[in-house]
This record gives sequence, C-alpha cells and structure tokens, in this order.
Amino acid sequence: MRKLSLVTLALWATASQAQWVEASGQATINGGDLVAARAQATEDAVRRALLFAGVSVRSVQEATDGLLTRESLQVQSYGEMQQVQLVSERKKDGIFEVTIRADIVPSEPLCANVGYRKKLLITPFQLQNPEQAVIGDLFELGRVSSKVFSERLAEISHSSWPESFNNPVDATKLDYQERKAILQQYGARYLLSANLEDVSLGAQAGVNWEFWSDPDRKRYFHLQLSVHDLAENRVVFQQKYQTSAIWTYRKTTQMQPTDFRFWETPYGLAASRILNAAAMDVEEAIRCEAIEAEVIQVKENQVLINIGKLHGVAVGDKFQLVHRRELRDTFGQIQPLLAPTELQIEVSQVNSTVAWAQSVDQQLLANIQIGDIATVIVKPVDEFGDVVTESAEH
Repeated sequence: MRKLSLVTLALWATASQAQWVEASGQATINGGDLVAARAQATEDAVRRALLFAGVSVRSVQEATDGLLTRESLQVQSYGEMQQVQLVSERKKDGIFEVTIRADIVPSEPLCANVGYRKKLLITPFQLQNPEQAVIGDLFELGRVSSKVFSERLAEISHSSWPESFNNPVDATKLDYQERKAILQQYGARYLLSANLEDVSLGAQAGVNWEFWSDPDRKRYFHLQLSVHDLAENRVVFQQKYQTSAIWTYRKTTQMQPTDFRFWETPYGLAASRILNAAAMDVEEAIRCEAIEAEVIQVKENQVLINIGKLHGVAVGDKFQLVHRRELRDTFGQIQPLLAPTELQIEVSQVNSTVAWAQSVDQQLLANIQIGDIATVIVKPVDEFGDVVTESAEH
C-alpha cells in the first residue's frame, strides 16, 4: 500500500508574507521502479507544502518536473511556488522518501475562513455494479475505500475533519427537513458520497503460456465523488477519477480489500493513488467554504454556538449574527431566509464542540433566537500575519 505521511513540517513568515514550508512525501517502491516512486513521493511533498500554506495546488507539475530532471537542488517555478529545494531523499524498507523545502507566496488573499475547520460526513462508497466484485471477492471495496479515503483526508487536512456517516445517502434526493435533521444531529454541514462506477475486468493483457493459470487482465477503478452543502443544497465539489492496473490473479483467488495484501497489489496501489488524489482535491475544494455556527442557547447578552475548538474556534474570535427564518416557495418547498443583523459577538469561553460568545457592546440579544446563525467576521492573526489558533485533537 502506498504510504504518504508528513514527516516534518515547518513554517516561517517574512514581512512579505512568503512562507518557507518543509514537507516530506513517501511512496512504495513497486517492482523496483525507483523513478516512479521518486516522482510520486516528490509530487506528494509539493502538494502537501502547497496545501499547508493555504494556496491553490497548481504548480505541482512544474516543480516536480524540475526536481526530477535537473541536477541542481534548487529550481524556479511559477505562480505561488517561487522556489523549491530538494532537501533529501532516501530508500528504506521498500519506501522512497523525499523531503522538499518550498518558498511559497500566495498570489491571492487567504480566504476569511482559514484557521477554521469544517466537519465532513463521509458515507460508505457504493459499488454501482456489485456483480463486478465477484472475481477477487471485492464486495467490501467500497466500504474499505471510504475508510482509506477518510484516513488520507484526516492526515493532510487543515480545513476539515472527516467523520463516518454509516448510511449510504444521495444528498441530491434529500428534502429540506431531511438535510436539516442531519445538520442538527451531526453538527456537520457537508456530506461526501461516492460510487465505484466500474471495478470490472477488461481484456486479456499479453499472452499466457501457462495453461494452469488464468491470463493477466486489466482491471478498472472508476470513482465518482461529490461533496454536498446540506445548508444551501448545492454541490461544492464533484469529480470523476479513472485508473486501471493489471489483475494477475486467478478467477478463484480471493483478494479481499480488508486484507493489507490487497493494497500492495498493482491494482490496490492504483486505487490508493486515486483515493489520495481525491483527498487532496476535497481538501482544496472545502478550504474556503463558509464556516457557520448555529445558535443553540440565548442568555441575556450571550449566545451558545455549536462550534468549538475542534473547528478552530478560540477566545476572541468574532462573529456576526444572522436571523434565519423558513419560508415556502412557489413550489411548496421550505427554503431558509437569512437576514444579517448588525449584532456582533466575541467568543469568551470555548470547549471542544461549543462556545459561549457575548455581545461586543454588551447589548441584550433579545431578538436572537435558537436556530439563528453566526458567521465569521475575522480570524485573529499574530504580528507576522499568521492565523492564531489553538491546537485541537481530532
């Protein structure tokens, strides 16, 4: 199974807001192919550096191509990534590890929500055609793939944290009340679902001269993934991923996805690369999404909101209060109606999942009701312009 981890990560800010980020990527050496392993590890390290710095992942190809083809340890790139240095590389126990240092200057302002994290519900991935899983006994591939994806996202994400949602759900078919129920019960605005559209075997690969074994065949791994905003009933991100690899096993051989050996096969490695790419894409897509809190209690000039340290909330954070009402549209569907107020609140107490905030001018919040919304005004920054956050376990 291809392994990717951030071994070291350091960040320095200068007056010009350039960030030196040091990141490491790892890749399994498959079939002795050091060139491919080095390329994969380098690309992952560059992507991790860009994601950590809070910029769009765009310059990966230029940077990795330079590191892989030039003798110099320092190369120039374009856009956000001004400079990339190859710090070290090593091979150990079948793993190729690359460490890079990148000078990153964001080409556009950081979004207002940097420093806050959103809870993301992840449903079990579904096999669109279960009969395709018969050969190899891959019936658990969807469920295990969703678990692998969640682990990858949790490892790299600075903008969200995943939580399993055990029921397969098509978010596009949920009505307003159903979406609202999920929001309130799980405290999560975003729902990720995915289908494995094709895990079938393709044509025979090569010539088989051994009559006692089945011929090698290509096997597909086609993934359709989407992230849905339950509050606004919209698709935040949607993407298809397609890959294939040689399936070298007999028709009667069972390679269950719950077995670690499966993820070390050429097919498992190909699927793993797709899941890793999808995790990085989701992280980038959700990074600047709105962070909103629901008012769950009102007490004189204070309100209790349903986000806390796990979301990145800290004492001193400020929010604007927004009235929320429900109206029926011309089609008879219930729609939320949001009306911003001039009332601002500042967080005074915070625990893992909730926070108390009081009116900044000590005004009574008599017009605020349970179910109203608090939206981010600004996230405090330090003297270097870096977001000030409290560490949270997740």
